[in-house]
Amino acid sequence: MTNGNNLKKGENILQVTKAEQYRTVAELFQKSQPDSVFYTLLTLAVIIVSSGLLINNSFIVIGGMLVAPVLTPVMLAALGLAVGQTKPVKDGALLIIRSSLLIVVGGLVMSFVFGSNQHNLFFENTMRTAILYFIVAIASGVAATLAWTRKEIIDAVTGTAIALSLVPPLVLIGIRLGNLDFELARYYFLVFLFNLLGTLVGSLVTFTMLKFYKSEQKVVQEVKEHTNQAE
Repeated sequence: MTNGNNLKKGENILQVTKAEQYRTVAELFQKSQPDSVFYTLLTLAVIIVSSGLLINNSFIVIGGMLVAPVLTPVMLAALGLAVGQTKPVKDGALLIIRSSLLIVVGGLVMSFVFGSNQHNLFFENTMRTAILYFIVAIASGVAATLAWTRKEIIDAVTGTAIALSLVPPLVLIGIRLGNLDFELARYYFLVFLFNLLGTLVGSLVTFTMLKFYKSEQKVVQEVKEHTNQAE
């Protein structure tokens, strides 16, 4: 029996059809385009997260994390690695770099305009915290990839967006740079790298277990279509 968005009883979550693989590939390429929609959502997320950190309100920060579209380019890069295609990896990496710079600059501007808060809600300044976030990021990468592929559990994407901490540490880098606190800025950069790497690893492992390498032809097709559109 099927209950709403749940999997069928006894169904293997790692068994996906070719149609599900193709749909996932097409949607990831579509959602990872550096267009006005992507950058508008990213800008709004930066404003929301920065405001939440500056006024020490975790609920506002979580709301901004839900808006941020930073998960899809990470998953696109993981998909490229899983199928052995360099173009999605390069495109995803470039979008991640551009997005990261925009987020850091956004945090820097917000700290200049409104002043900075000396406290934050999300990160203790210890390596233990960074490693724990790395572990969370791996699990989140797995969950996000499964949810993106299996629409029956799409509700998990919301929880994954909350669990992942890609935007807050980047905002905090900008805030700390505004205070000329380079030591803390470096720490938050490490937190971001741990989260990014963990998400990438979790997503890559899941795409491999779901046998997405069999959909390499679909990935090549999407690369050609989006390259032609860009030209």
